[in-house]
Amino acid sequence: MQTYLQKFDKIYKGKQCIDIEFFNDEPLTIKYARYNQSGEVCYCMANSNTANQKTKNGWQSVQCNSNCQYRQKNEFGKSACNRIGWLKFFIPSVCKDRIFLMRITGQTSLNRLDDYFNLQRVQGNTIKGQYTLFLKQEEQSNSLGKTFNNYVLDILKKDDFISQESIPQNNNRPKENYICNDQNINKKVVNNDTKKENIQSTSENNVNLDNIDNVTTEKNTKKDISKEKIPKGTKSKSKKSENTEIKAESNLKENKISQEKSLDNENLDNCYALLSTFNETIANKEYLIGEFTDMNDKICNIAIRPEDAEELAKCDLGTFVRLDVSERKGRKFAIKLEFIEKTQKKVVA
Repeated sequence: MQTYLQKFDKIYKGKQCIDIEFFNDEPLTIKYARYNQSGEVCYCMANSNTANQKTKNGWQSVQCNSNCQYRQKNEFGKSACNRIGWLKFFIPSVCKDRIFLMRITGQTSLNRLDDYFNLQRVQGNTIKGQYTLFLKQEEQSNSLGKTFNNYVLDILKKDDFISQESIPQNNNRPKENYICNDQNINKKVVNNDTKKENIQSTSENNVNLDNIDNVTTEKNTKKDISKEKIPKGTKSKSKKSENTEIKAESNLKENKISQEKSLDNENLDNCYALLSTFNETIANKEYLIGEFTDMNDKICNIAIRPEDAEELAKCDLGTFVRLDVSERKGRKFAIKLEFIEKTQKKVVA
């Protein structure tokens, strides 16, 4: 997993746009969710009037609408129940047989994407295809009248995004440098005045990324094998050296083929991606509950055996496991848990 993340960082770390590909016509899933100290306690899909609420007797169906008390904003302009979006796509530059998930909590970004997809559907266009996701700085005001300069998500078809770029090409102009931190981005912009030929730099600004979480992968990507280019003017190597390189390259190809076969043969039917964990009492016994999404993007809550609970509780969003699940009285229990890839929770010192 780490190898694939390193490849992603090498291509996109610090950049404000990413080239993606949608493989179906429903790439965005939106739900309302409310949390407390024990985890998720109520959720409802965006187009549904029925929510699942956690009670002493387990999860029960309740009516849900915009008049719900938890959707109303308090004196600080915050509400307990908010929309959360999951956007799923390929990243062709990394691989085309692994799905990436982006968790989006920024309400403006969700509206921007949802409106774009709905417009395509009204026009009778398919959403499948290649696009560019990019961050755009906008001035925004909250319900209390405070104004912020935030980065929000926007989307265009890849060809349209390329054609609309208007950055002047000047080989003598210093390159733009970006330094990307966890949730803040320090952007140093260098502008070129084409009339006066003067270069002016703006000061560095810390900008909030509109609550957009980091991209997590649903499946592992394949490892690319790169070859070093031989500099011009280098003398030709001896036959013995050439034979050694050919043999080494052959071994690398065999290892790659073996790895691909291993990945292709991996059974993904029982694979789940961890979203969150919380504790719940079932039949007078305390269980750790894992909120997972399966390979069909279906979210479910599964009770974990005590012997696996301590290790899973240390894991964070992006952890992948293989589960053998048994259902009893409407509740799902993991009778066997196997870790595929772990993402440890960050400990704040």
